Amino acid sequence: MNNISHICVFLLALLVCCVSPVTASQTEQRCFTCEAVQHAASLSVIEKRLQQSDPQTIEALNDEAKEWFATFQKGGMFFDGWKEISDDVVGKVPNEKKISTKIIMLALGVRIGCEWSKDNDIRKISTKMLKNWGGLLRETVDKRPGNIPHVIRDIETEVDTLLASQS
Repeated sequence: MNNISHICVFLLALLVCCVSPVTASQTEQRCFTCEAVQHAASLSVIEKRLQQSDPQTIEALNDEAKEWFATFQKGGMFFDGWKEISDDVVGKVPNEKKISTKIIMLALGVRIGCEWSKDNDIRKISTKMLKNWGGLLRETVDKRPGNIPHVIRDIETEVDTLLASQS
């Protein structure tokens, strides 16, 4: 299991542990992360915390790759970025699955984006793959939202296979 997978498992376990109500007397006994996750006003707070928990992956990129990573996340004039696609995916899942789906999409986006941002001659993820995955996610959101978890797992499996082949 890679670092991002460990982080996702940890955060999901943390969320499960933090679902009970907290009284004022219990607050001082709880960890800051539990409080932050439990009382997060939006998923963006969780997203920032996840990115902070393993910044080495993105920080290891050179300046040019970081610019490509930002483009992957934000998108451009003629294509949607991972953030917009992820937001649309999360918007279509049931409320009880939103946080876990957001975390999974964020982690997957970091893995895909970091690899795609590398020089063309060394990367394992191509622009064609991005287009295919983005199109598949868009189609699933629009036509078969019940299949979202299955499609995400398929993409994760493909990414795992591609990244495992690195030398």
